[in-house]
Amino acid sequence: MQRTSHALLLVILVTGFGCSAEPSSLNLEAERLALLDTDRAWAAAAAEGDVETVATFWAEDAANYFPGAPVARGRDEILALVQRNRSRPGFSLTWTPNEAVLARSGDLGYTSGTFRMQTGDASGAVSAQTGHYVCIWKRLDNGLWKCAVETSIFGPPDA
Repeated sequence: MQRTSHALLLVILVTGFGCSAEPSSLNLEAERLALLDTDRAWAAAAAEGDVETVATFWAEDAANYFPGAPVARGRDEILALVQRNRSRPGFSLTWTPNEAVLARSGDLGYTSGTFRMQTGDASGAVSAQTGHYVCIWKRLDNGLWKCAVETSIFGPPDA
């Protein structure tokens, strides 16, 4: 059910991307590349374990659908989730943005890619899982991109 809800939300958002007229003053390809670069910078901060910087990429009203956890709503709840995960022994999370798609309006887009999450258990054994993610971004009035919704699913990275 949850997977169906996420898929439906993505279909609605992607379908709506074609509804706005393209603003003449916006270079959509440059904005698309800026969005992709933003996700790459976010991934670099996460790989370094810089939790405070990671939190700055979330919109104030964002929602995070992290596998196996309740939905975290708002930057404070998401930051608490990130801090809980980071405090687990052996935890690491890396991701690689593979694609950025932009609405014609230039103020909404999404990135997608693959991730690898590593965790340890009480005995010190470390295991890794891989999967795919989608992040829906909104462009603020100041031109910065902020993640509004993020969801991920475990599975083989090449599927």
